[in-house]
Amino acid sequence: MRTYRAELLRSVNRATGAFLLLCIALSVFSMVNAGPQHNTPLWGFRQAAIFVATLLMGRAATVTAGDFSTGTIRSWLISAPSRGPVLLGKLAATMSVALGFALVAGLSAYAVSSALGTVPAVTEVATATAQLGFACATLTLFGHSIGVLARSVPVALTVTLAWILPVEAVLDGRFHNSEQWLPGLVAHQITLGQLAPGSTPPTALTHAMLPFLVLEIAALAQFIRSDINS
Repeated sequence: MRTYRAELLRSVNRATGAFLLLCIALSVFSMVNAGPQHNTPLWGFRQAAIFVATLLMGRAATVTAGDFSTGTIRSWLISAPSRGPVLLGKLAATMSVALGFALVAGLSAYAVSSALGTVPAVTEVATATAQLGFACATLTLFGHSIGVLARSVPVALTVTLAWILPVEAVLDGRFHNSEQWLPGLVAHQITLGQLAPGSTPPTALTHAMLPFLVLEIAALAQFIRSDINS
């Protein structure tokens, strides 16, 4: 809990506030432009959701890898009896920030949609917010694990963004039912509320989260066993 609280406190700064405003601005821009496309503002919120989740993935990768590249990870380990709680506490705090962003984005979406003249049902906004929260948590898990494994901000950002953007786009369609198991693509489908044919909510949630969870376990094992040379 000590590491969790400390990481949360470290996140309370102007940079995090500015990053939150960027995510909200992205969602609002998409909602405002939904009207000219003859769609509801909530549709625009869903269209921007995967981009918000991707930004949070980049944040997780940057913050995590930055601890290694700057050597601050040593300070975190000094006050901890073992490495496992340190990494898990930092992961929990990073996930909390991501889910907090999703909640604020959802509340903002309801307010903006109402201001634009379309008051959405609370259940619809809650569903869209929950789906955004899942995507944020999933991609944050990916960003955190790559940050631990790469220990370099440029490498971590390159790997995460390359996988989510071009790599999955290239792999999509090249393998049987790839749209049902590529994690980033499935997370995108979840935020849109439109799953691939033959996919169900439980299988979609599993395919989106499980690969990144396995990667996080591998990162934890590597973190516990390897030397900290940064």
